[in-house]
Amino acid sequence: MKRILIRVLIALSAIILLLIIGIAITLSIPVPAPPDVPEKTATIFIKNANVVDLRGDSTLRQDLLIENGQISNMAVPGALSVPEQATILDASGQYIIPGLWDMHTHLSPQFAPQLTLPLFTAAGVTNIRDLGGYGSYEQKKAWDWQIRAHEMVGPRIQGIGAVFLASLQSEEQAREIVNQFPGEKPDFIKVYNAVLPEYYFPLVEAAKNKKVTVLGHKPRAVSAIEAAKAGHKSFEHARLFLFECYPGAEKLRQSYHDRYTGLSEGDGRLDDTRGLREMIDTHDDEMFLELVEVMKENGTWFCPTHITRKMDAFASNESFRKDPRLKYIHRLQRMGWKGDADGMIDRYPGPEGQKTVMDFYKKGLELTGKASRAGLKVLAGTDANDTYCFPGLSLHDELAELVKAGLSPAEALRAATIYPAEYFKLQATHGSIANGQVADLLILKNNPLENIEHTRSIQTLIFDGQVYSREKLDQLLDGVEKMANDGVGTVHYLWKEMK
Repeated sequence: MKRILIRVLIALSAIILLLIIGIAITLSIPVPAPPDVPEKTATIFIKNANVVDLRGDSTLRQDLLIENGQISNMAVPGALSVPEQATILDASGQYIIPGLWDMHTHLSPQFAPQLTLPLFTAAGVTNIRDLGGYGSYEQKKAWDWQIRAHEMVGPRIQGIGAVFLASLQSEEQAREIVNQFPGEKPDFIKVYNAVLPEYYFPLVEAAKNKKVTVLGHKPRAVSAIEAAKAGHKSFEHARLFLFECYPGAEKLRQSYHDRYTGLSEGDGRLDDTRGLREMIDTHDDEMFLELVEVMKENGTWFCPTHITRKMDAFASNESFRKDPRLKYIHRLQRMGWKGDADGMIDRYPGPEGQKTVMDFYKKGLELTGKASRAGLKVLAGTDANDTYCFPGLSLHDELAELVKAGLSPAEALRAATIYPAEYFKLQATHGSIANGQVADLLILKNNPLENIEHTRSIQTLIFDGQVYSREKLDQLLDGVEKMANDGVGTVHYLWKEMK
């Protein structure tokens, strides 16, 4: 018996040794490099394009001259002389829109230059706002610098969550966080669900005094109206109006406060099936319109990320869960997404639970449409890298959700072009097609004003003077797919997770 045990131990030791050697050898093999960056083209001439006017909801045939990454002239076809050294793009029968913005993303630190950033570019997303939570602020700043210097493929990172606040313990801590804020002017503090009102409002006040932006989730125990008045710059996620606009809203906020401060016990969800059902069935339009008006008066933006609630509603749908675009998501991340979807089914069980989350998702769409018609500016954002939120690719899904909510295709596109530029006060140079604008352009096969799905028909992307042909965009997708399913990359991914 003793001999058998010794042999087993020797065999196990040998297997472990071989595994260690195998892992060491695999880690010595470099992962695929990030994709090559196209050279910047000094002069580009686009002829016979149908330029989409997103403010006028119309198209106009134009020739465009781009010099050093900037639109220098536009005119009716034939009116402009073509510079001798220009790269000529014939856009006859095609449509041009500004490059797209995703205003709610999360850059995963795991091989973002090979996985996440190229997906944004392949989908025509040229600018993003990163809400933090993953990876270091310094790393994202370095990536942004490399992208702007044309050393890396990806969108500009126009604003970064330099501080991610899951909770606060005191007013002193709130003020210290503001005083030590590491970000630059476009960057911000993102607040999350459990920040208590007694610390949230001193945080916002201190931030306002220092000209630091606070945005993110509406903390669950905080009134959205009071947060908007205090200076919360943008509310994220479509559940905002459901949580805040029904007779039980104040009681729910108090219940969250008691839960977070330990005054009440229990680990059950306050937004369970019964809770969501109450929000849907007793929704109060007067409360809703009051909140919308307060947000408008105080310049508070709304970024609904409807595809996150769509995931909740379709978590049990096999077709949804087998989205063919999963091949672009790392295999280990896919496992996490599957677990999240399973968790949603468990959280809202049975036919009643599933119907409730579906109704909640649909009600969110309805309220976004009503808010937009009431004059509230909506931002297109996806929560990229959250479950079934595909970086870049899902921005087109979100545009379709906004149209489903009742926005016209032009209004939905404004939420992903003109309004984000206004949000960052960059409208003089970004978000439109006009003389003096940075040349971030998508040349589409079909007219997006006729069908929002046509934003997917990208033939060419121009990013600050870099030209990405359809072939080049497909190469980016192929590279991401290879990296997402690469065995060597998986070992490196795991090793980074363990460090």
